[in-house]
Amino acid sequence: MRRVWPDWVVVAVCTVVQLLSLQPGTAGGGSSWAGLAFGAGLLGGLVLVWRREAPLWVLGGATVAYVAQAAAVGPIVPAAVAAACYAAARYAPMVRGVVAALLAAAVVVGTVLVKGPADLAGSYAVLLVLAVLGGVLVAARQIRVEAMRRSAMLEERLRIARDLHDVVGHGLGAITVQAGTGRMALAAGADDEARRALLSIEQAGRGVLREVRWLVGVLRDRPDEVNLGDLAALADAARSAGFDVRMTVDGDLGSVPQPTGEASYRIVQEALTNAFRHSGSESVWVRVDVGDVLTVMVLDEGTAGPAAEGHGIRGMRERAAAVGGELCVGPPADGPGWEVRATLPMRGSRR
Repeated sequence: MRRVWPDWVVVAVCTVVQLLSLQPGTAGGGSSWAGLAFGAGLLGGLVLVWRREAPLWVLGGATVAYVAQAAAVGPIVPAAVAAACYAAARYAPMVRGVVAALLAAAVVVGTVLVKGPADLAGSYAVLLVLAVLGGVLVAARQIRVEAMRRSAMLEERLRIARDLHDVVGHGLGAITVQAGTGRMALAAGADDEARRALLSIEQAGRGVLREVRWLVGVLRDRPDEVNLGDLAALADAARSAGFDVRMTVDGDLGSVPQPTGEASYRIVQEALTNAFRHSGSESVWVRVDVGDVLTVMVLDEGTAGPAAEGHGIRGMRERAAAVGGELCVGPPADGPGWEVRATLPMRGSRR
């Protein structure tokens, strides 16, 4: 995840706030107490460097440093403790982090009540509780994002497993049948029929190899986050598997929002897979038009009949609908073949 603030900015700001809010003389004791408070404040800020790696230890160090500062010179703004409370709630195990952060907040508030003035305790308590709440909310959001990512990965693996099962199972089934036919033809002395069976075996084997190469190429070249700029790699993977993919682009692909670009990529990927597996055509045309709306079209010239509304087409419809677009699937109006056309708005998801 991209970090909004560099570590050194957080550490520097918290350290400066801790030091600038010192009130020498409040607790008495002269320069020695002020020096102790300065050292404790500096230490309490610097330990924040390790707040991601060891959030609970950092929280303990920042809290002890705060108590030492307050004992020496009186209550100060608990900036470092607030950052450590956020880190504990954000990076530590959820229950342990929240409990530790709330205990640290209670220690700070108790210290302020003892050292005075007591009217600061309420505002400091609110600051620390808000820091804990912020850490909990960010951690919960990250947990939700990770769960969605794992779910998407599992769904993708299941889809790939289904595709491989269909490709390999169908191909090997055809090879087995033709091998049996050829064996019986040889036994009966029907050489022409045996040759036809061997030719069918050869064609089926080549078809299986091409489709497996296509699936492996898609897996190998696919980045973690895809967009329309990755379509060239998708087309190259198809060509390396022996398919003819012609692609034309009209408009600026960089202007397409990421959710819309990812949905478009997935639609093209699924449409190519369906074309190679079901249409009987080895040539596919992909066209992308970027304007007020984004139009993505995948056309093959196969002679296969109408496709059933299976997982592939249903998944393409869901991806288009997720970004507020629509999908049309069927024979083109001006010629033979099969066309997949997605019309998507030039904005993000409507959710």
